[in-house]
Amino acid sequence: MLNKFQTYFQSFIEKHPAAQYFIAVSGGHDSMLLLDTCRRNSLSIIVLHVNYQLRGEESNGDQAFVESYCLLHSIPIHVHRVDLKEKLISGGNLQQLARKERYAFFERHLNQVPNSYLMAAQHQDDQLETFWLQLFRGSGLSGLQGMLEKNERILRPFLPFSKMELVQLSKEMNLSWREDSSNQNTKYLRNLFRLKLIPSLEQEIPTLRDSIQIIQSVFQSTLKENQAEIEALTNEILKNKTITLDEIFHLSDFKLVEILKRLSIPVVFTKKIPELLQSEAGKRLNWKVNDGPFQAIVKERDFLRFVSTNPISFATPTFQAQFISSLPTEFDKNTLFLDQSKIRGELYVRPWTKGDRMQPIGLSGSKLISDILKDDHVPASEKQERFVLCDDEKIICCIGHRIDRRSIANEQSKLLIRVEIQQ
Repeated sequence: MLNKFQTYFQSFIEKHPAAQYFIAVSGGHDSMLLLDTCRRNSLSIIVLHVNYQLRGEESNGDQAFVESYCLLHSIPIHVHRVDLKEKLISGGNLQQLARKERYAFFERHLNQVPNSYLMAAQHQDDQLETFWLQLFRGSGLSGLQGMLEKNERILRPFLPFSKMELVQLSKEMNLSWREDSSNQNTKYLRNLFRLKLIPSLEQEIPTLRDSIQIIQSVFQSTLKENQAEIEALTNEILKNKTITLDEIFHLSDFKLVEILKRLSIPVVFTKKIPELLQSEAGKRLNWKVNDGPFQAIVKERDFLRFVSTNPISFATPTFQAQFISSLPTEFDKNTLFLDQSKIRGELYVRPWTKGDRMQPIGLSGSKLISDILKDDHVPASEKQERFVLCDDEKIICCIGHRIDRRSIANEQSKLLIRVEIQQ
């Protein structure tokens, strides 16, 4: 076993050469085996250890154990101590917070050393647990495919090996390690799968592990083949905040799930989007604001609009009015020339409301503001941002769109008012 493992590891390093390897070492069995293997292969390594201070003296003992090994073998080590309990006072998920702290620490060191990798000791059993966890959480293919041997600057050389095989190797190499008591606590979902659920399933279905490995391999191949299209559409949505209905209709379910995941949109909306596509313009799907870029999807006539989590607060337009002596030769929609005798009361600006009508220049009758906005192809998600200028009797103009003919000045007007609208 040892010779076979050594041959594999050397081949792995040849495939992923680097000037420097950082090793994530907790002091537990898997990371100590990885560290010792790297040392025996004379790699240029630096150890990274995180002490979350969650288990008191036990946590400090893990740190001292790793530091002692590094001192004995003259290996550089960086330790990140963080009081995770204190950080959790303001709320949050322990496992997520620990992961965030850990990888931020790793990234800081990776960024300081060009041509470097981080090695992590996840193995086949971790891969299996990840599959079930992601399935439990309703993940897409990117989650169900499991961890990759190489994911950007993270290497995982132990993925082909089971925990049992790695323990056997450690015994052959006379290694020592620390046991983390929290690994036996089934209040953590991963431990529940590891200690109870997966063993029960494998006892009933001995071929289950092999079947899941085949499934993950297929998922990895499928994602690899479609990665470019998924990333292109995701980037298009991030840039334009839209996707055409035609593009949506031609997306397979798994591609849609992957795009939603990359946009931090709840995957449950995969089932709701077909309903949205068949609905009238203006219909929207909303979800609780999270860390993603959007908080809603709005159905437009020919596309879906993605609404930002930080929508712009559209201020009410203002205007300046002054008396003038004559009409200009050129006009625009934001500068009105009114006949003072045709104004009733004061001028003011308000949002348009359902049922509002005006008598636009060039039209013999009246028209609904909603129809004017529709004719001008204003997206349903933006209609609420439109305003009208009014007097006490009527709408003077739909700002930026149409001017009402009833108050405009002409050559016979005696008192002219120039109204400049500022948006």
